[in-house]
Amino acid sequence: MMNKKILIAAILLLGAAMAFAAIPAYDFTAYDAEGNAHTLSEYFGKPIVLNFWASWCSPCKAELPDFMAAAKTNKDISFIFLNVTDNIKETLSSAKAFLAKQGYSNGIYLFDTKLNGTMTYGVTGYPTTYFIDKAGQLVAMAQGSINAATLNKGIDMIR
Repeated sequence: MMNKKILIAAILLLGAAMAFAAIPAYDFTAYDAEGNAHTLSEYFGKPIVLNFWASWCSPCKAELPDFMAAAKTNKDISFIFLNVTDNIKETLSSAKAFLAKQGYSNGIYLFDTKLNGTMTYGVTGYPTTYFIDKAGQLVAMAQGSINAATLNKGIDMIR
């Protein structure tokens, strides 16, 4: 497990979109808007696009419209938007208000109120996106804002 975390940390440090030999996705617990616990592994069985984001993050806001469009047209994929709810810069209230104001509803919205997902994946910059195949294997990741073309390449890799 430690070697896998080192691999992911090395990829994150490169700051680039990158594919790697599939390794099992790390499970974590996050919470929906009503406070119900969900694990990443609940969603295994379908490909997953896992996006770490925050409402104060300009690059996150810039890429979200492309993600919303992709989620609307790719119903065979679970788009999980994991808000990094650190209760310092981002609160549950600010994240929920942002989503309501923007009218975002495509995808699965979870809140990392205990930073379980953020720490498990070693995420230090936002946005960060992981592409996970239906077997629950990490296939690719991208750190920083990605455009629709890059998002679609990641989607193609997990189909």
